[in-house]
Amino acid sequence: MQRAELRPRGDTPPGQVDQVRYASPFLQVRLLKKMGQSDVCFQDLLRLQQKIDRLEGLLSENNRLVAALRDSLVHRKAGRPGGVANSSSVSAPRLPGCRLAEELKDGADGVQLLDVYDLLAFDNPDGGAWKQGFDISYRGDEWDEQPLEVFLVPHSHNDPGWLKTFDGYYEDQTRHILNNMVTKLSEDSRRKMIWAEISYFSKWWSEIDEQKRSTVKRLVGAGQLELVTGGWVMPDEASTHYFALLDQLLEGHQWLQTHLGVTPSSGWAIDPFGHSPSMTYLLKGAGLKNMVIQRIHYAVKKHFARQKSLEFLWRQSWDSSPRSDITCHMMPFYSYDVPHTCGPNPAVCCQFDFHRLPGRRVFCPWRVPPQPITEQNVQERALLLLDQYRQKSLLFRTPVLLVPLGDDFRFVESSEWDVQLSSYQRLFDYYQQHPELRVTVSPGVQLEVEIWKF
Repeated sequence: MQRAELRPRGDTPPGQVDQVRYASPFLQVRLLKKMGQSDVCFQDLLRLQQKIDRLEGLLSENNRLVAALRDSLVHRKAGRPGGVANSSSVSAPRLPGCRLAEELKDGADGVQLLDVYDLLAFDNPDGGAWKQGFDISYRGDEWDEQPLEVFLVPHSHNDPGWLKTFDGYYEDQTRHILNNMVTKLSEDSRRKMIWAEISYFSKWWSEIDEQKRSTVKRLVGAGQLELVTGGWVMPDEASTHYFALLDQLLEGHQWLQTHLGVTPSSGWAIDPFGHSPSMTYLLKGAGLKNMVIQRIHYAVKKHFARQKSLEFLWRQSWDSSPRSDITCHMMPFYSYDVPHTCGPNPAVCCQFDFHRLPGRRVFCPWRVPPQPITEQNVQERALLLLDQYRQKSLLFRTPVLLVPLGDDFRFVESSEWDVQLSSYQRLFDYYQQHPELRVTVSPGVQLEVEIWKF
């Protein structure tokens, strides 16, 4: 922090000016009063000293919190005391694919990511439909023994300030998203959604009435609304000091405990440009069990995809024990929007972002728009989408597939909720009516693992 520039009167001797400039803030105040400086300058310095005192107090408190977090992680026992885990999958029975993943992780070997870097050429060959990847093919009998289990996760990423201010985004978009969320999730118990940015959620909460708050608590308790990560924001992880990472995480978790009585169990970091082991360590210390990451170099993603290692246990490089492990799912494709999450071909996946139907305000850049799902085309549409699901699933070691459904500031309009959810429900109903397809689709989050070492 730079000190305020001192401007003594013109008749002040130079020696006294230096004496003031290099004195401590307290002594500066006394010297300036003695020299007859103006009350304005005196008040400026007084405010500066108060700010310094406050920052020193915050630093001391952060040091205490970091020490407490470190001690709790070292000494923590199995089963985290206090707080209700907030996850749609906590009370659900273990699915066959999940049990398979548990068996895989016990015998897997670890690897250092720095060693992986030495293996990669970091070139950029054209991978075909998946530009930064490779072609994927299958026989069709891969799911005869174990059906494909797809978990569709509606989400809306809300930046707390980007092209607009925080308040600008909130007024124009975020508050409408959250208001519509309460209405649309309440209409059908099968519908679910996740939310990450607690700064927006807390502002919205302060404006809604008790009836709507009770509905939110009911949705959270039923697993229809899941608060993920629980940070005040979705922070940058590349250049941010760990004090700031921890401070915003504490702020969000304390708010959730105070107002909803929940502790997040899954992390959701889809937009930080790069991911830090420090953030991973803090998330594990805060009680999270799972995490999702997205913005990784495409060469690393392709390597992990070829090895079927996009789901792993992230372990700190300095830790030889499993105490710092956290389950991590790495999204395989370019982005977290709908065109890059259902499968490797964005031109096909974009046809299943029904917010881009003809006549709406966004469109598919591949020039093949979505089609309304009708009785006449549901079979063709369902099989086309299933092909993408199957191709994507072959990048993983288990038949359990995570498919996000959303983008930046999505679900602002009530009509978007209707067209997305009703269209997907028709597709899911078709899958349910045709068990020979060997696929089940549900809303929710389920991460599978094998051991890797970062």
